[in-house]
Amino acid sequence: MLFNSYIFIFFMMPLSIMGYYLLRNKKDNWGMIWLLICSFVFIAYLNPLYLAVLIPSICFNYFIAKLMNTPDCKIKRKSLLAVGVTIDVITLLIFKYTGFFIETVNDILDRDSVEIKILLPLGISFYTFQQITFLVDYYRDETLSCSLLEYALFISFYPQFVQGPIVLQSEFIPQLRDENRKNCDQEYLAKGLYRFILGLAKKVLIADGIAVAINTGYIYLAEHGTLSSILLILGYSLQIYFDFSGYTDMAIGLGWMFHIDLSENFDSPYKAGSIEEFWDRWHITLTRFFTRYVYIPLGGSRKGRARTYINIMIIFLLSGLWHGSDISFVVWGIMHGAGMLVCRLIRDVRKSKNDTLSDNRMIKAVKTGITFIYVSAAWVFFRAPDCEKAVRVFTNLLNAGNMNIASRMAEKFNEHIEITMILRLDPLNLNDKFYGIWMMVALVLVLCACLFLPNTKQMTERFRDSIITMTGHKRVITYGLMTVLFFWSILSMSGVSEFVYWSF
Repeated sequence: MLFNSYIFIFFMMPLSIMGYYLLRNKKDNWGMIWLLICSFVFIAYLNPLYLAVLIPSICFNYFIAKLMNTPDCKIKRKSLLAVGVTIDVITLLIFKYTGFFIETVNDILDRDSVEIKILLPLGISFYTFQQITFLVDYYRDETLSCSLLEYALFISFYPQFVQGPIVLQSEFIPQLRDENRKNCDQEYLAKGLYRFILGLAKKVLIADGIAVAINTGYIYLAEHGTLSSILLILGYSLQIYFDFSGYTDMAIGLGWMFHIDLSENFDSPYKAGSIEEFWDRWHITLTRFFTRYVYIPLGGSRKGRARTYINIMIIFLLSGLWHGSDISFVVWGIMHGAGMLVCRLIRDVRKSKNDTLSDNRMIKAVKTGITFIYVSAAWVFFRAPDCEKAVRVFTNLLNAGNMNIASRMAEKFNEHIEITMILRLDPLNLNDKFYGIWMMVALVLVLCACLFLPNTKQMTERFRDSIITMTGHKRVITYGLMTVLFFWSILSMSGVSEFVYWSF
């Protein structure tokens, strides 16, 4: 089930929220049981077999954690941790990378000698990492003891199950026990709905609107010259940002509707002035996971400069492989790792020279522009079906003789009803004079919104601060605009489109 589907918005979401509060008022466990059932229904909606992997995994990890906390257990806690994490990682590798291994073997043998299809369980990359954090934190005595019900809900809580944020047990379970969070809170419900609508609009109106053109562009790469390649690269950078951040906004908004705070995952990453800052702003909880549970145990920056740089490259290679098994994801990870090393080198050099001067506004703007261009170039390897197609995009970029916008890509973009209306109202017939100009204008405007407008977190904070003090006419205008945006998004949902990170 997807957040951007009619069955979820008009059935699953209201039913799960109302049932949770009605039952929670009677008895705590009833509300949590109801929410767990709703989460299992959400997960099993597309394929019930997803639960056949998830439920045994939950029971296994909970059992390992309980053994670690048993005084008379004869097995050492460190050994139990190693067993638990190893089984989690092996399970992830089997389900996610068996297909890649088989394809590699068949390519080497030059024949389809092995044919095995393995179902990729929904959200396995995210809930595997979440279970690893639980085991490690349990080993470090950084978590509270919890019941199986609480743990199962921590892992399968449907707002963040598919694509995160990757939350910690110490962040989530205390909220389930908080007496002040057991009743429905109007402010939380209002701001949750507000952020959910903003996230839905990001996904449906912006990401999906761009995706149709970008998907067509990657199919017909032979048609592209310099300008089309620029729009293709820029378009995917904006698509993945609004797709993933839109999901996160909806997840956090849903969490608030249950009076639960989920971790922030985005903070205007395209405003970053370096790759290092980019990863402090993009997919924040994934960065936290790799830092706390991989980078620091490897030695972090405590064992000399050379070891630090090696550890950084290991982290980004793992990040690339986590996102996908194709070699193009490895290249994407290497590019970000290399960018991070350059940032570290520059910082170390400036530190050695006691250069503590802060950059002026112009230098910050230049650094932001360079970082965005570099990140966008790396996204090509992330999006392209393979490295060959990615290289083809950059080859087309050098074809300065072709400054037209690829007709099929522009045609797909122009099919959107909003663009069709603009074309009908255009008295100068700009699209006839320069075919695809409205796609270019739209992408530039969306990019400007990323760089200069407040993000949804900031907008929600302003909404939260003003919801009580808001006067009558302002409240009418605000809720009126959100209602229009909601129904505009609903009417634009011509089909249920998957999220980019759905397959990870």
